[in-house]
Amino acid sequence: MTDPASHLRRSPLRRALETAGATWRDLGDTAIADIAAPASAIQTLAIADLSPLPRLGFKGRGTIDAMKKRGVIVEATPNKAFRQPGGGLCLVLAPGEVILLSNMTGNGAKLDEMHDGWKLDDAERTYPLLRNDSHAWFRIVGAKSPAMFAKICGVDLRADKFNDLSIAQTSVAKLSAIIVRADIGGLVAFHVLADSASALYFLDCLRDAAQEFGGQLTGHKMLQDVETHEETRRHRIGQAAIEPT
Repeated sequence: MTDPASHLRRSPLRRALETAGATWRDLGDTAIADIAAPASAIQTLAIADLSPLPRLGFKGRGTIDAMKKRGVIVEATPNKAFRQPGGGLCLVLAPGEVILLSNMTGNGAKLDEMHDGWKLDDAERTYPLLRNDSHAWFRIVGAKSPAMFAKICGVDLRADKFNDLSIAQTSVAKLSAIIVRADIGGLVAFHVLADSASALYFLDCLRDAAQEFGGQLTGHKMLQDVETHEETRRHRIGQAAIEPT
């Protein structure tokens, strides 16, 4: 079993997750938590820490054009997320600001390449922001997620009010946060980014709000398995649609 303390980069929730019974796996230059939970938790309400996964922001008037130039699927539509080939999301917070989230495998090679190869003197009118450090990353899934958010957030996140790939930049538990709806097939799911310095407080608020609905902590592997299953299902449907009868 991996010891997360052996990595220089760690989740801000490491100690809380260890108390909750987490085990750890290596993920690049860090470690990510797995927590045993029944399969039904995913369908009802589950909370996972994805803070070790790579993410990167860009800001400036030329951001959208610079992203398109590098193969990112995106449009200048504020408060809209765009799914990327191979997984991952591009979050458009404003016409000149985006955050890129890696896929569930945690492959951050493209994000590293974009950051390391960036040259401010190229006059692209944008610059990178290290969101790994500024924001903790949570994923909340299950049918009871909108009801849980209603206790700590003023935005109505019910499925018929807050569409898939919508973004809300709002207050959650009295903290500034970014909420992104990104369903996994028919499973309601949200990404939440919040100030990393307040991550422990934020997790406590989420767990308290989730308790009424039987919400549980879960880990990276369970969510990754669900996404892999959904990708396989979509692939089979696509293959069946193109095969001759």
